Amino acid sequence: MKRRMMDLRVFDEDPGAGELGDNGQHGDHKDGKGGNGGRTNAGYSFEQAEEIANARANKAERAALASFFRQQGLKEDEVTEAIKDYKQKKAGSQPDVQAITQERDDALKELENMKHEKLLTGKGVKADDLDYVLFKVGKLVDEKTDFAKATEQFLRENPRYAGGSAYRVSSGTSNDNQGSGGSSNSTINDAIRNIARK
Repeated sequence: MKRRMMDLRVFDEDPGAGELGDNGQHGDHKDGKGGNGGRTNAGYSFEQAEEIANARANKAERAALASFFRQQGLKEDEVTEAIKDYKQKKAGSQPDVQAITQERDDALKELENMKHEKLLTGKGVKADDLDYVLFKVGKLVDEKTDFAKATEQFLRENPRYAGGSAYRVSSGTSNDNQGSGGSSNSTINDAIRNIARK
């Protein structure tokens, strides 16, 4: 059998094979390879060939299952039902690729969100402001600006969210005593004491 395959290979590689008949004239076949002009697929596309192969595989599988169930003593209608049950169980045991993909995407998104929260917390953003800042920074992210750069930009424009510093509240009194060691708190305290003494 090996020899026969080798002969065919030599025949296929010979460019002049089959072009001339025994008497030196052109034969009936144009290329000596079955007359299809060198087309190996004989007009079938890959998809059609795959469909035919799958159909034959399904028929072979059904025939094997039917034979097995008949050997178990089942009647024809029971064989049909048994094959239907088998195919349903087989389909049910296959993993749901879409659900797995969605689960993976959700996990990656959650991980990315945690990284972003950690970055913002490291920049001093308070827990109460975290969701708002995440939302605002997310709007600044685009193809050219990643989350870290967008965070820098947002916190530079809105410094009250950075550094964890307390918000300053003005009491309306001037802070003239600060140079002599006083503070605005001591000024307010002095004013309260004066009122209490009266």
